[in-house]
Amino acid sequence: MPLSDQHRHAVLLAGRTQDVSVITTIVAEVLLASPGTNLFEIEQAFRDNASAAYLVATTEGFVVVLGAMAMLVAVSKEGMTVEQNRAALATCRPWPARPAGSAN
Repeated sequence: MPLSDQHRHAVLLAGRTQDVSVITTIVAEVLLASPGTNLFEIEQAFRDNASAAYLVATTEGFVVVLGAMAMLVAVSKEGMTVEQNRAALATCRPWPARPAGSAN
């Protein structure tokens, strides 16, 4: 199920704060409120709007990082490529999210 306009708006507003804890909270709330949505759909909303926020799938959940370089570092730390991260974001709804900022 695609990300609703209301949830897309909430995610993008959170992304503008550039506050990892706020973004993490909103992403988790959107996932709870919209069971058909996955992390890749949220990540795609960030990319479509040139957001600095990126989602990285982890074995324990997900992390939010700011900036492309931080995303590349976080993905590498998880032992994945960017493509593998995208696939992981699309196929899982991990819970809970790792505490904000833990991958930075």
